[in-house]
This record gives sequence, C-alpha cells and structure tokens, in this order.
Amino acid sequence: MIHQMAPWVPQFIQSLKNHSQTFTPFYFATVDPLTNTPKCRTVIFRDFLFHDKRSNVLTFTTDLRGDKVKEILAANAETAPFEACFYFPSTWEQYRFSGKCFVVSHTQAPPISDKYNMADPGFIKYPILSPSIYGGAQELYRHQEEKNADCESDHETEGSCEASEFCLDPRPPALSRSSTRSSGGAVHTDHVLGPQDYAPPLDKEWELELRRQWTNLSRSTKAQFRKPDPGTPVTSATSKQLDKIQRGVDGAKEDTGLDNFGVVCLCIEEVDFLNLKDGRGGERWKFHRDVQPDTGLESWIEAEVCP
Repeated sequence: MIHQMAPWVPQFIQSLKNHSQTFTPFYFATVDPLTNTPKCRTVIFRDFLFHDKRSNVLTFTTDLRGDKVKEILAANAETAPFEACFYFPSTWEQYRFSGKCFVVSHTQAPPISDKYNMADPGFIKYPILSPSIYGGAQELYRHQEEKNADCESDHETEGSCEASEFCLDPRPPALSRSSTRSSGGAVHTDHVLGPQDYAPPLDKEWELELRRQWTNLSRSTKAQFRKPDPGTPVTSATSKQLDKIQRGVDGAKEDTGLDNFGVVCLCIEEVDFLNLKDGRGGERWKFHRDVQPDTGLESWIEAEVCP
C-alpha cells in the first residue's frame, strides 16, 4: 500500500495520554551546515500533521528566523535529516525518531508531487496525502469557519480583517475520485490505499493547517513571534521592545507575528522505542519504514531487541 498508520503510533499516542504535563517537550537535533556538527534544542510537540495520526508525521511550531530553520533549509534539498528524542518520566519510556524533515511556511507550500511516485526528483519522498483522502479536512475547515466568523465580525466593526489571507471559501474542496469517503460522509478506514487513491494536499489545505496550528497557540506563545530576530544582540531598543511584548503593551495585534510562524514536519523513517518499566527489566523495539524501490509501496518492519 502507499500509506498506513505505522505500528509505533498507537503506543506513542498512549504515552502522550499518560504524560501528566500540559505540554510534551522533546529534543530535536539537526546538522550545522558550516561546522557539520549536530545542534540540539528543546521544542514542543504540537500534533500529527493535519491532526491525523495516520500521517505518521509529527509536527512542532517554529520561528522562521531561527537557526533550526536555516539548518533545515541549508540541506539544499526538499528535506533535511534530523533526530528527535522523547522521554516520558512517569512511564520510563523513550522514543528516538529519525528521518527527514521540512518546513511549512505562510509563503511557500512544500513540494509534493501530484502523482504517486516515490522516485520523482525534486519532490518530498514521503507519502504526504491530502486530508480529504481520509476525511481529515473536516478538522481543518472547522478552524477556518471559526476564523471566518471572526473576520466577519472584524468587517462589521472595523471594516477590515486582521488576517484576510485566511478568510477563505468556507466550503470544503470537492473530493476527487480517489477519495475513500462515501457519499454519506463516512470514512472507509479499512480501505487499502493504492497508487490510484493518491492525491497530494492542496495549497489551501497547507494554509489551513498553518492556521489551525497558529490558532491552537496561546496568546503569550504567539507573542514570541513578534520579538526581535532570534540571536541578535540585546540593545536598549530591543530590551524595551522585549519588555513591552512581555507585558502585552506593545500595541501589536495577536496575528502580527504570523509572517514569522512556521511548522516543522518530521517524516518518520525509523523509531527506537525503549520501555524501562517492563516486567522483564525493560523492553526495546525498533521500527523501520521499508519502501519497495520498483513500486514505491511502503511497509513497516518491526523487531524486538535487547534493551
């Protein structure tokens, strides 16, 4: 098949549910292109791409002006290598993820082929499917409808919209012939997807995903995106600006930092799962995504190894 929910996903979701903290931080490492050395930092897990656990793509939000984005884009390819590590202290579980990542921004959608062919040059070599394939577009358009309602209110009261580029047509896109959704709106989750079912995300769906992720951030987190460029020296001017932003008196609207906002997508190729609370003194499983070179069809290979 061209796409399936990976076998590590249910366990990972359960670990997230068992996590007692409001947010789930994890460590994300890239490679510095100038020194060829690894760079690691702590980021916050936000969701699966398109709010669909079947995507096998993890996401976190980022400031497009930061070093991590520069390191990803410096790979001079559609994607860049990464490694990420989650640790859940309450359950003694660790997940090490590796694969390729890319950045989705307000100005550019990622290069996804309009046909299913994993060997196509110039495109991301990972099965990123349109959310309409599984019916996941409903979640995206729910956020759009909420934003459109806010825009209508803005037009009535102020005559302008704060983020007019996201005031899109609230009607969901017409489903292609490859959609697995029935005429009654149900999703056939047991349908095995083949190359004939493939459809890439629409540009509008990428924009909606950015809006969904932005909307889910707190007001204080959104304020981080209108701070001075990360890594610049602190001066009297930037110090005053930071203080105003911290106190919420900088006079900027909530969506002012949206141009600096991006979502990093982690396309998982390998997973190393370690559970130290297992009754045998620990268990460890490895998962590897396998792609047939002639057809591009994927499967997941899993094996238990000594912890």
